[in-house]
Amino acid sequence: MATFLSKEAEALTSFTPYMVELPIPPKAVQDADGVIRLFAKQSTGQVMHPQLKNVTVWGYNQAKGKTAGYLGPTIDLRRDSSTTVEFKNELPASHLLPVNEEIAGSRGTSPRILTHLHGGFVSGTNDGNPYATTDEYAIGEVQRVIYPPHPRATLLWYHDHALGLTRLNVYAGLAGLLRMRDNFDTGDEPNPLGIPGGKYEIPILLQDKTFSGGQLFYSPDDTWIPEFFGDTPIINGAVQPFSVVEPRMYRITFLNGSQSRFYNVELAVGDNPGPTFYQIGSEGGMFDAPVPVNRILLLPAERADVIVDFSRFAGQNIELQNRTLPKGVVSPATPKITALVQFRVGNQVTSPSDTTPKTIPTSLEGGSKPNLGTPVKTRYITLEEVLDAAGEPLYLQMNGYKFDAEDTKHTRIVDETPTEDTIEDWSFVNISADTHPIHMHLTNFQVMGRTPLNGAAYAAALAAARKGQGQYQLLPNNTIDPGPFLLGAEVMPLSNEQGWKDTVAANPNQVTRIRQMFDLPEGAEGSPRKSPQRNYVYHCHILEHEDNDMMRPFKVIQ
Repeated sequence: MATFLSKEAEALTSFTPYMVELPIPPKAVQDADGVIRLFAKQSTGQVMHPQLKNVTVWGYNQAKGKTAGYLGPTIDLRRDSSTTVEFKNELPASHLLPVNEEIAGSRGTSPRILTHLHGGFVSGTNDGNPYATTDEYAIGEVQRVIYPPHPRATLLWYHDHALGLTRLNVYAGLAGLLRMRDNFDTGDEPNPLGIPGGKYEIPILLQDKTFSGGQLFYSPDDTWIPEFFGDTPIINGAVQPFSVVEPRMYRITFLNGSQSRFYNVELAVGDNPGPTFYQIGSEGGMFDAPVPVNRILLLPAERADVIVDFSRFAGQNIELQNRTLPKGVVSPATPKITALVQFRVGNQVTSPSDTTPKTIPTSLEGGSKPNLGTPVKTRYITLEEVLDAAGEPLYLQMNGYKFDAEDTKHTRIVDETPTEDTIEDWSFVNISADTHPIHMHLTNFQVMGRTPLNGAAYAAALAAARKGQGQYQLLPNNTIDPGPFLLGAEVMPLSNEQGWKDTVAANPNQVTRIRQMFDLPEGAEGSPRKSPQRNYVYHCHILEHEDNDMMRPFKVIQ
């Protein structure tokens, strides 16, 4: 797939790394009535680096307490309770970045917001997706949502999901972290799990940006670009920051919040390996036991919860580095980014005590490993890219449809209608050139495996079937069974992919199979079971793909 590098972006300022300390997002504050109120605002004066002191950004800010400026405050919630959050649109009349009118569509180009709780088990009304909430929220309007009890303690995040503007709104800064806690994963130091907490828990939100004239640069005009890859790593809102740590165990939670860039992260001391990652969780919550890994692949929207033991590295500097992608994972990222964060390990633990975690736990109380039963149905979802005569991307689609596809009677096409409390396998058949991070709203799922595919032969047979030709029968959702085109046995998921997930890497020329149960939470206010509004979307989380047009609706029915 083609990438984008404008003339303005060819000669940009290079920034000296490790001059800014890693910022930690402030905690969101509840008002006296228990509501968390956030305001989507534009501000100037964001310091991302000594050479970037007055960057104009968007963010979710609070009237009380410390405001966020760029991004948003971390929302800390108990997973067994409900919380009301309000997002008010106080953005200026014009967008910070160039808006493509065709992609923005009939909903308009003026700054509008639609905040989605990524990974949430909520009703369609509270989900913040453009199928369930078609009006979205214009300047001056308030999006009021209820986040009900959640199945597991985990790291979620909230970000804008306005139709045709998602890539621009998130790039400008509309994203933030949300933590679900419980009696085991308290976040305290010490805590019942025997893992680090308090100031020894570090969030790392990975993004990449490009700057021109000291300001965020995305595109010189409103042309849609198939992927955006910045030349500067931004971590928690700072350019290649450093973090001062003690020689002891830390808990680090990674979130890839980039537009398109994939990260394959590793810790290194110069040219030598650094500490091992002990991964204790992914998007859907805690594992039942830690998984040791040296590198962690993070596609956009994926999270990884890890323990890192710095105790053997007192007095040394350790870099978080981005390595080459694993075989089979395809992304045309240019320019490359390597160095991300520097950890400066001190020589002593400031508050040693008997409760300080000293060893990696062998099991994690309250954690779980998915073990879903037999599916009642298998659905095949094709991931497709439409090219022009010169071979350049025009748009992307799923099952041959754009997001708002209609039939001949002008009725919205919604082919995927799973029944509540049932288990289904969804197999993503990737016949495009790139790996896609596929995100399911509403559910967490189990990655079952990936099977090699003769993608070219499948694509040709599919095209013939859609014309009513060839030997293969078209399924009701405009696909064909990939069975005759498989090239081998299904390959098991990676060791650290075996927890609950909400985003999965679907590689080209492979069929990626996930298993999910549409088991709606009990009827607390804001939950799907209590609400008749069960309209959701699934999509690629490369934001340029999502906006044009790799996103489809689904509806959970009774």
